[in-house]
Amino acid sequence: MRVVLYANVSANGKILLSENLNHQAPQEIINFSVQDIKQAKNLVMGRKSFEVFEKAFGGAAAIKAAFPDVEFVWLSTTAQTNDERKVAKTPEEAVKYLSGKGIDKIIVGGGTETYNAFLETDLITDVLFNVVPIITNGGDLGNSDKLNIKFKLAGQKLLTDDVIQLRYSRIERRKSQK
Repeated sequence: MRVVLYANVSANGKILLSENLNHQAPQEIINFSVQDIKQAKNLVMGRKSFEVFEKAFGGAAAIKAAFPDVEFVWLSTTAQTNDERKVAKTPEEAVKYLSGKGIDKIIVGGGTETYNAFLETDLITDVLFNVVPIITNGGDLGNSDKLNIKFKLAGQKLLTDDVIQLRYSRIERRKSQK
């Protein structure tokens, strides 16, 4: 099972926050992201990030039309499952649900709290960063003192004249803590 942390980041390593109007990703990045989501047939996001995503696409009906075969999972302790999405209270619950659907590559698409929840539960196997050439304030990735996950560069490509996509694969697992 591959679990891919998929994030747009600034040149200074901050997570670009979808609710910040100064952090809007170029349309080309959004197009690449849509292709990747459709190919993986799933997307896990936190409630707040998904609400921004849903609004950007024009509502739940527009998302359903644009992504007819995609399983959407909200990571939330307060939201409820409905016809448009499954709600998981923990990263492990999201992975169990999607793997039960036969999915072998999960895309974790934000936000910062969701990324960190997946990192802290040691579930991330791959990282994909779309690096946008701005220096800005944003979300912090990996905010736990216990976190130490090592990756190796698996590939890179230029998405636009200014935006590079970096792909990393995990090289070792954290030893279980007793």
